[in-house]
Formats: sequence, structure tokens, C-alpha cells
Amino acid sequence: MLGIKTRDVLNTLVTEYIQTGLPVGSHRIARKPHIHVSPATIRNKMAELEDTGFIIRPHISAGGVPSAKGYRYFVETLDDAAEPSPGLKRRVKSSFGEVQPDVEEWMDVASSVLSDLSENMAIVTYPKTTLPRIKHVQIVRIHEFLALLIVVLEQARLRKHVIPLEEPYNQQDLEAITNKFNFAYRGLNRREILEKTYELTPFEELVKKDTLDILEEDEDQGNIMHSIDGLGRLLSQPEFERSQYAQEMSELFHNNLLLRYIVSKISKSDKVLVQIGEENTDERLKPFSVVFSQYGMSSGATGVVGVLGPTRMNYVSTICNVRYLSSYMNDLVSSVQ
Repeated sequence: MLGIKTRDVLNTLVTEYIQTGLPVGSHRIARKPHIHVSPATIRNKMAELEDTGFIIRPHISAGGVPSAKGYRYFVETLDDAAEPSPGLKRRVKSSFGEVQPDVEEWMDVASSVLSDLSENMAIVTYPKTTLPRIKHVQIVRIHEFLALLIVVLEQARLRKHVIPLEEPYNQQDLEAITNKFNFAYRGLNRREILEKTYELTPFEELVKKDTLDILEEDEDQGNIMHSIDGLGRLLSQPEFERSQYAQEMSELFHNNLLLRYIVSKISKSDKVLVQIGEENTDERLKPFSVVFSQYGMSSGATGVVGVLGPTRMNYVSTICNVRYLSSYMNDLVSSVQ
């Protein structure tokens, strides 16, 4: 937990760096009216922030630059109740009023408006049916050192996988594990299973992993309808002027890798989620931050509204805009069900 003065120095440094893209020195922070300490004290606070990993310095005499940890602290201290501006509300209402009441048209409007507002790339996906859920699991002994994992998904879809046995199991043992899994995981999707914690044996952990792999593979099947706007804006950011980023973005769009990654991170929460730089598990996304939220239908189908940008994005306005657009989309799709 940072002290109040240290927190104020960090948040001011993050805000300044987002605006300018330049390392922030102690004198610039000291000029801010809400900072009531000397440049010398600020330098001490910045040294503390560097030692604890909240900021980095390009070289010893330079100002500070936020790390992923620094951005994370900044985001976590933002006001969740921040209201969208009247101008944003008017812009959204006007833009959506110009198109037919159709989800695909709304997606295009939402991505266009969000890209304009954020000056980054916006992504909106079509509401997709709920993630695959387990209806029943069965483990059948087929050899002394082999078992067959059968996962029955909802809508009677069947998936099978052969599991090696490091020690002999009889069918009675496997039935006991089957019953344990059905009791623990029946009716759950992959993310809900990951949230559950149970004491499992090494073999049961292997069964769980294979079950999760089956669910993930089923999630990945089929295309994700989407609308994207602002790729050019994203690649024109100073951080992404090198051609390597265009190649990486091309790879992420191939086979909907980016969309699947974002959809996989959505939980049942209606909160705006933020993945910052190094927090992204896909190496190609580590230079980026993703701000996204879900919207949905009463049928359980959910879509995503989000922004992809540099870690040096304006989190305050982007989070507010994503929250408002996802809520607005939620109301729209509910009205046509």
C-alpha cells in the first residue's frame, strides 16, 4: 500500500506520461497545484517507486516512466462511478439513431464511435451463445495403462480423449473419479471450472486439464462475428511505428486469435476489465493494453465492447467510454429480443 504522497506522485507521473509520452521528471510533477511537496521530496518518492517496480527510468538521469505495475495501480485507484460526459451521451444517441435497429449495424456504429473517442482500435463482437458447458463426464478403462475420457457437452455434443495411466486403475476407481468430477463440474463452463478449487490427485489434475482443453477447443470452433475500427489509428501511435507491429497485428487477426483471446478473458461480471502490457498472456499482446466489457441478451448470448491501444493509453476516458458503450449496447439488444 502506497502512502498518500507517494500515490499522488505516481498518479501524477502516469497522467503526465500518458499525455506527453516523455519521461516525467520531479520538477514537472512539483509544478502541479495538487502536489504540495518539494522537488527533492518528489525525487525521493520516485526513487522509492522505482525500487518497488512502479516506475522505470530509461537512464539514471532521466525522469520516470510507468511500468505495467504502475499502470495497474493507477487503474485500480480510478473512480468506478465516473459519469460519461453529456457530449458523449449526445454523440452516442445521435450516431445510433442514424441506423436501423439491427445488431450488426449497432456493432459498426459502436466500434466507429469508440475508435474516434479513444483514438485507438475498437472491437465489438456479436453476442455469441453461452460458452460450452459440461453435461456429463465419464472415464472408461480401456487398458491397464490407458483410459478414455468422455466429455458430454450441452446440446449432446460428445468429445473423447485418451489419457495415459501412470499406475493401474480398475473401473471402480475410475467410476469414483467420474462421480467426483460430475458432482464438482456438471453444468459449468471452462472459466467457471478454473474458478473452482478442489483437492485433486495428480491423475485427477490430468483429467481436469484434458477436460479444460476439450472445452477450450470447443470454444474456438466457429467464427466470431465482429466489427473493428481504427487499426490505422493504433498503428500510427508513436510506440507502433515500426513495421514489426503491423506484422504482429496481422498474426493476431489471423483465425480470430485476438478476438478469441479477449472473449476468453470475459467473466460473468459486468465490470470493465483491463489487461495491461505484461499482464497479457499472448506474447504478441504484451506491448498493448486491452480495455473491454461484455454486453448481452437475456438468452445468455454475450458480446464484447473493447479498445486495444498502447500501454500509454488514456485509461480514464477509455474505461468510461467502454463502460457507457457496453451499457448502451446492452439496452439496445435487450429491446429487440
